[in-house]
Amino acid sequence: MKFTINRDLLLQNLTSVSKALSTKVQMPVLTGIKFEVKKDCILMTASNNEISIQALVKANEQLLVEEEGNFLAPGKYLIDLVRKTESKDIDFIGYEDNSIKILANKSNFTLKGLDNDNYPIISFDNSPTFITIDSINLKQIIRKTTFATSLSEARVILTGVSFQTNKEKMQVVATDSFRLAKKTLIFDHEYPDVKVVIPSKSLEELNKILEETDEVVEIHFTKTKALFKYRDLLYQTRLLEGTFPNTDSLIPTQFLTSVTFNKNELISAIERVSIFSNMEVSSIIKFVLNADKTAEISSKTEIGDAKEELLPLKCDNGVAFQIAFSSKYFVEALRSFNSTEVTIHFTGEIKPFIITGEYDHHLVQLILPVRVA
Repeated sequence: MKFTINRDLLLQNLTSVSKALSTKVQMPVLTGIKFEVKKDCILMTASNNEISIQALVKANEQLLVEEEGNFLAPGKYLIDLVRKTESKDIDFIGYEDNSIKILANKSNFTLKGLDNDNYPIISFDNSPTFITIDSINLKQIIRKTTFATSLSEARVILTGVSFQTNKEKMQVVATDSFRLAKKTLIFDHEYPDVKVVIPSKSLEELNKILEETDEVVEIHFTKTKALFKYRDLLYQTRLLEGTFPNTDSLIPTQFLTSVTFNKNELISAIERVSIFSNMEVSSIIKFVLNADKTAEISSKTEIGDAKEELLPLKCDNGVAFQIAFSSKYFVEALRSFNSTEVTIHFTGEIKPFIITGEYDHHLVQLILPVRVA
């Protein structure tokens, strides 16, 4: 095996596939990146049993393949080596003793390969059940939902994000049973029915690879896996087993009052009021709406108390009431909106409330309040 590759091109693809590298020492073979060197391309593959990623690099002026072959390189060390070299091009030469000689300018490295024969067979097969979506919209979906998934393994299904399609509509929902994020997309044509739950961690790693462009991403679904095809990259993740809860009935449609604020000003006020609690999940703030349509938020901790007055941009109904909720959940929900103005729709002092944005069509964030003395 022998090939020469542009250093930046190699590092870019290694960085992408490395997101699937395993850190478990009991499975050393999965700490490696598999290279399949063909006459016209190189395939780089990594897997940790949760996700698998394969990058395709086609032979061109940045890749010259002189001799075919396969090898399994220790991922961490190879990436560090490539990252620290300053050579424009890097030469790889394979030897029979499973070692790889790497030449970069005046640097000469010999890297011992892992056992390629024990590497699992990973298939990246297309499915007749697939949808297409542009990269920027997929990134937005991930950013606006994954934060609301559960961190607890008590209900594993809630650690994932539900994707459900019905004709021209796709609903993406995440919830940890204390809050809910829901994003709806309307397409200009019908898609096959899909009902899957994708692990949030898999989506977050995918989000690091995607760029905010209008390039199309194909998402192929089987009973156990979802395959994302993006540029020359294949990103495959397992699906979560189980039934995702029906959340449609949780979102209220009738409200006691709706109050509109400047999003950034509201976030800043909450962060100031929560300064004594470091924005933990257990950090509770109280929101009070007065009959004159003014508002205030406050918090009370062992360290101290804080209170701040707010002047809404708009208030539909000046009803005197108060409600308490997690400041962390509230700020995370607010930050999911692109809009400069957000509206909080209250249904009562101990009932869930929702947040919508001026320009964030089909995005709803729901938060459950907490009881305070």
